[in-house]
Amino acid sequence: MKRVLLGILVIVHGLAHAASGVWLAADGPVWMITAMWGLAMLGYLAAGFGMLRTPVLRRWWKQTMVLATVASIVLFLTYLHPLGLIGSIFDLVLLLVVLEGAQAFIDEDIAVVEAVGVRGLGHPWLHRAGWTLATLFLVYAAAVVVARPTFLRWGTTPDERIMPLPGDDPSIDARYRVDHAITIRAPADSVWPWLVQLGQDRGGFYSYSWLERLVGDEVTNADRIHPEWQQRQAGDTVYATQPGYLGASRFGWRVTHVVPNRALVLENWGSFVLQPIDSTTTRLIIRTRGEGKPSALGLVLGPVNVFVFEPAHFIMQTGMLRGIRERAEGRV
Repeated sequence: MKRVLLGILVIVHGLAHAASGVWLAADGPVWMITAMWGLAMLGYLAAGFGMLRTPVLRRWWKQTMVLATVASIVLFLTYLHPLGLIGSIFDLVLLLVVLEGAQAFIDEDIAVVEAVGVRGLGHPWLHRAGWTLATLFLVYAAAVVVARPTFLRWGTTPDERIMPLPGDDPSIDARYRVDHAITIRAPADSVWPWLVQLGQDRGGFYSYSWLERLVGDEVTNADRIHPEWQQRQAGDTVYATQPGYLGASRFGWRVTHVVPNRALVLENWGSFVLQPIDSTTTRLIIRTRGEGKPSALGLVLGPVNVFVFEPAHFIMQTGMLRGIRERAEGRV
């Protein structure tokens, strides 16, 4: 039982590292930070699953835990915050507790499994199912770590990520940044009508409506420009769902800023900016900025953000960019 509890604790500690990928997103080269963050998070997950006797991982649990601890401390030293200091201290304490106080009986228990095999355990099918789920999740987590720089910067250039755009708030130290962009072979005034009619009650979101309907969101994507939907002003709401969705009144984003034929800014989503390249070509840039400050709530929600929200948001938003491009280029 001690082995199981320690394994679960190490896994939870690994999941807690998901939040650090959000907090450190703006602190230096994204690939270097992603590497340290990935080694820390994946190392603790692999060590915890190994302590729970997952095949292959159980033979390397000590090495992966040491590697994870080193990567975690290096990661937190890049951002000197009290929560990071607490995390580094906990890293070391957890490593010492596991290696000094629990290594012997963990290795002994793993040796028994290696000797008798899964058939020698009670409920072997349950063990196999648990080990399979652990392995699949670890593979998925590794894929997310590798793909995350693309999730955050798809289609954009370094200059576009730092250039000032409508909707930027200079008073906020935006540590959390997501930038997506696409080139559209159409002038900006031909793209704008599609952009301004975004919304569940209007032209939809030009993405994968079947996925939206799969979760109960009644979205229909328009294939033509509707004159009655061509007005937007600050204070309007771009609705995401129909009334009564999930028992709530309605979900949506408040329009904070409108520059006709240039920019639409939505609170808690970001800036939709049309950047003319020439008279026949436009860059559509979607910029999301957030403070990304370390917090207890962020620590809890970090795994949901990294493993669920960001991949889903990437799929739907890049689908929307392609959908707007197809419609604008088709109309031209």
